[in-house]
Amino acid sequence: MKILLIADEHPEGLLNLQALMQRLVLKHRNCRISLLAPKALHSLARRLPLLDELLVLPEADVHFKYFWWAGRQLESYHFDQAIVLTRRWKPALIPTLSGVERRTGWLGRLRFILLNDARLLNSKQFATERQQYLALADDHGEAVTELPEPELFADAEQGQALLQSHYLQDDIQDDKPVALFCPAATLANNQRWPVRNWSQLAAELISQGWVIWLMAPKAEQALCEQICAGLDREQQMSISNLAGRLAWEEMIDLMAFSRVVVAQDRLFSQFALALKQPLIALSGTSGLQEFMPVDQPEKSRSVRSDLYCQPCEPSTCHLARGNQTAPCVEALTVARVKAAVMSMVPVQALD
Repeated sequence: MKILLIADEHPEGLLNLQALMQRLVLKHRNCRISLLAPKALHSLARRLPLLDELLVLPEADVHFKYFWWAGRQLESYHFDQAIVLTRRWKPALIPTLSGVERRTGWLGRLRFILLNDARLLNSKQFATERQQYLALADDHGEAVTELPEPELFADAEQGQALLQSHYLQDDIQDDKPVALFCPAATLANNQRWPVRNWSQLAAELISQGWVIWLMAPKAEQALCEQICAGLDREQQMSISNLAGRLAWEEMIDLMAFSRVVVAQDRLFSQFALALKQPLIALSGTSGLQEFMPVDQPEKSRSVRSDLYCQPCEPSTCHLARGNQTAPCVEALTVARVKAAVMSMVPVQALD
């Protein structure tokens, strides 16, 4: 059986899509899965297990004729089923024009014409994106009884090349434990753990023989530079700022070398979980709890504020004025986070 998946345009969607692929392989043992995804996400998609072929999805804002051409080009693939995961209507043109017999997806604008296996989304029954994706793998009436954890794999050979190109090989050769810091990329300023705390945590770990790598998107370069500036000159020799310097797949390959990941960024937390790396996830009274695996305490730990107040919105805080840090985030002390880091790494790993 040949199945075509049409991805959404955000990287979190690819992780949830990988859980869907696990479900499809269980249902159809010999199925071959092709993924139609935006070109910008291909480097991350190449790290998804169970994927047989990767195809280019036209950008969302281009003329619909490009989607028509894409559909005509896929006619020779003879897919048995297409699962349209994006909620846009133009990508649903592709399996229709390529003659896919079964076209599955959630109802939306004009999609009832293009999808012959269209479902009406019950947002209460399928509250998360992963549940919504998994429900499309089943027939009508089947219940999603389990949610597979997304998986990623790292390329060890490319990882070694990245160590050389970014001058990180000495950190690994000296067998120093690497702590990977991923500050918040999308949170509002008052929801971010203060820069001085990141710097203090880095300084205390460096004094105990750790090496620190900072990983973040390009928009967070200035934030990571401020973290480095909070260290003295000798300590700065043990920290590497990789923000904005890596493609998606390169982030995955380097993350695999870390002993622990400390993150307030949701996406990088999900990367760590998918790689089965020890994770310390930082959050205030809201944030990362919905995807934390409660049954794997040895692999991840959420350092969460003890403060609780309502109402609480992820992007704003009625107790914080201007750019002042929210009290719940301020309550996350360096000592608590450091204790969580040490508890996730065996003592013998630090010898």
